[in-house]
Amino acid sequence: MTLTRGLGRHTNDHMTSFYMKTPSGFDVEYGWGARTVDDETWQVVRHEKGSIWGHRPAVATK
Repeated sequence: MTLTRGLGRHTNDHMTSFYMKTPSGFDVEYGWGARTVDDETWQVVRHEKGSIWGHRPAVATK
């Protein structure tokens, strides 16, 4: 599989992840470490961007 977006961390769930292209041609995100949501105390928050850091497009290498 080909890396399409590098390692990064999402603003909404704090999950660290990366994206890769499958043999069928679509992207899959693999992530870990997301926050646990407690429905009793969760409050909706608007996020202005998708990542705290990273998730930049991968650079092709040969």
